[in-house]
Amino acid sequence: MQERTDKASTPVKKLQTKAIVIANPTSGSYTLHEHQIQHIIAKLQQQGWQVELKLTRSSGDACRLAREAARQHIDVVIATGGDGTIHEVIQGLAGSETALGVLPSGTVNVWAREVGIPLDLNGASNVLLNGQTRRIDLGKIDDQYFLLMVGIGVDGEIAQAVEKQSMKRLKFISYLLMAAWWGARYPAFRGTINLGNREIKVNALQVIIGNTQLYGGAMKYTWQAKCDDGLLDLCVVRRQSVLRRAAVIIDFLLRRPKRHQWVRYEIGETIKIITQKPVAIQVDGEPLGHTSTSEAEPTLLSIEPQALKVIVPVTTPEDLFSRQPL
Repeated sequence: MQERTDKASTPVKKLQTKAIVIANPTSGSYTLHEHQIQHIIAKLQQQGWQVELKLTRSSGDACRLAREAARQHIDVVIATGGDGTIHEVIQGLAGSETALGVLPSGTVNVWAREVGIPLDLNGASNVLLNGQTRRIDLGKIDDQYFLLMVGIGVDGEIAQAVEKQSMKRLKFISYLLMAAWWGARYPAFRGTINLGNREIKVNALQVIIGNTQLYGGAMKYTWQAKCDDGLLDLCVVRRQSVLRRAAVIIDFLLRRPKRHQWVRYEIGETIKIITQKPVAIQVDGEPLGHTSTSEAEPTLLSIEPQALKVIVPVTTPEDLFSRQPL
């Protein structure tokens, strides 16, 4: 097994104050919080920030606006919304010196929960003003970056089912309903996973590849992951009977030590996956097609070390980072 090593952090330059706020005006969260967002922008401006609000109009606009901000050497792009908005924004920020800030107003807000950003917008705005800037890794699946994780199997099916037009308005309730439906009925799948020179045969209900630890806002499948160590964490949930599936969920929800018995856990820089049949994929909660069944063109996951600057609270979970802040 590849070993994880701790590395000293590199100096972080003092954050400047030129920023843009990206928001989707058609989302329910923006409509609900519009007045508060305007108040926060005024608050940042009073503290010397140069802030401009940018509203998206179509899919892909958040990525485009973030990429333009990075090219213009804007210091901070503030994503207003949930993990889906963040996922789109990081596609434009990856590899740049522009930092990601967050005003969480989504359904679950996994990244905010992961690093301790308050879920109320005023509290989150205080993190923008008084937090620290750190560099973290980004995962990559084929040509798409991910901040949190990739799920292959039952959660991929759930993400694709919820994405259907008839389910979108139900939001979190729809996810719970689909999770209960698919969790009990989903068949295991067989495949091969290559980590460097090692080949692993799997018969799995689910495969989770994490850059961070938190999954769905509650569980930790990749509980050893560090977001700045240059490695991806792989958790294979082995095939289980219908009755044992409930036990697996409970053990992970309660974070019991015996959860180890249900999974195989590995780490690596590059992960190649081939399945006997196409298996649904989700990336940071968003659906992304299916796995490859071809040995010539496997589903490829890799890590981009130190690819993203983020603004996080001064106090963060100690086990999430391998580098110490100055």
